[in-house]
Amino acid sequence: MQGVETAWKWTLLILFGVLYQADVTILSAAPPIVGSLVDSENLNGVEDIFLSGDLAYLPCREGHCLTVCSIKDPARPRVVGTFRDPDLDDVTGFALDGSTAYLASQRSHFLLIVDVSIPEKMKLLGKVRISQQGSKGPLYKMAYRDGYCYMSHQGEKNLYIVDVRDKTRPQVVSKIPVTTDRDGAYCVTMHGDYALVGTVFGKQNRLAVVNVADPTQPRLVGELTDPYLSEAIGTVVGDRFYIACWPHDAMMVINLAEMSDSKLPRIEGTLVDARLSKPNRCAVVGERAYFPIIEGDGVGVVDISDPANPRFVTSFSHPLMKRPYGLAARGDFVFVGARTGDSLVILNRRDLEK
Repeated sequence: MQGVETAWKWTLLILFGVLYQADVTILSAAPPIVGSLVDSENLNGVEDIFLSGDLAYLPCREGHCLTVCSIKDPARPRVVGTFRDPDLDDVTGFALDGSTAYLASQRSHFLLIVDVSIPEKMKLLGKVRISQQGSKGPLYKMAYRDGYCYMSHQGEKNLYIVDVRDKTRPQVVSKIPVTTDRDGAYCVTMHGDYALVGTVFGKQNRLAVVNVADPTQPRLVGELTDPYLSEAIGTVVGDRFYIACWPHDAMMVINLAEMSDSKLPRIEGTLVDARLSKPNRCAVVGERAYFPIIEGDGVGVVDISDPANPRFVTSFSHPLMKRPYGLAARGDFVFVGARTGDSLVILNRRDLEK
């Protein structure tokens, strides 16, 4: 009897050892998360992420600030500087030109120009109000090109163009309505002589095409509409515009190759998939497009090797990425800014697909 009992003990020990080894094997698999930073003060309500060299620029909506983080060591991102100003409230728009940052303040309607050459000591260079007297509704996304800022005013439904060649004295030089419907201007992307302005919050949204060859005389030349098109926020690679369509769990590939005053861009491919879970940014590396998925608290990956037929690949969720808004991708890494998580999370993009 004692021999049988001893045999059972050894069997259980061996079985436990096998399970333990299996557990160790599973746990030692490379996780996608390379590094992370949580900071409820300096990363409060991250809105976006923009990369330049070893630095990540994170405009923070609820934090009313621009925070700069070092990403030189992706495993240990750290805050190196923060900029605040009395006229800077919810930071929703950002553009970077060398050592100059441009910030759009949502409710105060200010454009602020900031010297970021020394991230630890960022300083205000100039500011100007972007709105009509008594204007309501938010100032949203923006773009910079060749001495001008292109800014979307959702409430006024206008695209504003601001001359910032003198950084201490920026001046509004023109504005143009991009819709007369119930939607409002949201995102601005530049391509050639055109500003592409996506709209949001309407029954029908659009991508307005504005000729800005002369920034003082912008001309609306047409608009692209589709049941799934909304926001039109994303990135241009070559002659293709890869966009997130937030309310529709969708993404689109828009072909810009033949865009002109007489020919609108065309929708080349569309993917509608519940697993995209409210995507609201898009970054591209090679044959992959990456999306922050708001309701999924993570990142979605789409194969764009065939632009006409984008294909969902995978997604990854984690509590650190609570309600992700900002996203950028470069080289081996995807950088995610979580608005509710007050965090910067760095992922190995190849490990996302393992």
